[in-house]
Amino acid sequence: MLQHQTYRSLQVFLDSLNENCLLLARHGESDWNALNIIQGQQDRPLSPEGFNQRKNLFFLLQPVNITRIFTSVLQRTIQTARPISEAKNIPLIKMPELNEAKLGIFEGQNRSFPSDDFSKKMYNSFLNDEINVVLPGGGENLKMVDKRIEKPVAIFLDAVRSGHILIVGHRNVNKMIIRNILGLSFDEGYRVEHTNNYLYIFAAKTRKTFFACIGNPVDSITIEPGYKKIDDSTK
Repeated sequence: MLQHQTYRSLQVFLDSLNENCLLLARHGESDWNALNIIQGQQDRPLSPEGFNQRKNLFFLLQPVNITRIFTSVLQRTIQTARPISEAKNIPLIKMPELNEAKLGIFEGQNRSFPSDDFSKKMYNSFLNDEINVVLPGGGENLKMVDKRIEKPVAIFLDAVRSGHILIVGHRNVNKMIIRNILGLSFDEGYRVEHTNNYLYIFAAKTRKTFFACIGNPVDSITIEPGYKKIDDSTK
């Protein structure tokens, strides 16, 4: 396939694959995302931009024949998925295993203005090795997140046999979902990026992954193969 290709709609692209797909979205921007506050498992609502992103996701998925919709139990994923659920009359399957990674006592702290040098050093040590470092106060690293999503991933791969499924999750959880379904190493999984305005498409039989930017409703959609990677210069 070419590096990118344009289609009239997401359903047209899915028809071209001729197989069932796992559609993986991240929740829209939350109020704390907008304020650059460390969020973790704090249950924050969508920001105004998050509601706009949810609208764009809705119109992207409107023509798609979805059979099941999975979310975490946190309201930012539920708010993102609810319009699609209601329009298609598909109940949300809410799974606590899909909640975002716990970030311990650092949840609620402002990333840009650390409260003290000690906290700044501790949080930076986590950012330098999110795979292994655990923040105090009940935090999780990516290996711990990966372990708790093993069962949901097995459920997803079984469910996709019956049709297209949608998962609305969180950045770190989604990274580990991609790691599992593609058989990536932890370092490769860590480097998967999932911003609020991108949709991943996993073709279950051929085990190919694609992604698309979720922009304002338009007459076409651009699909690219593979997955986006984090830019280390922006960490």
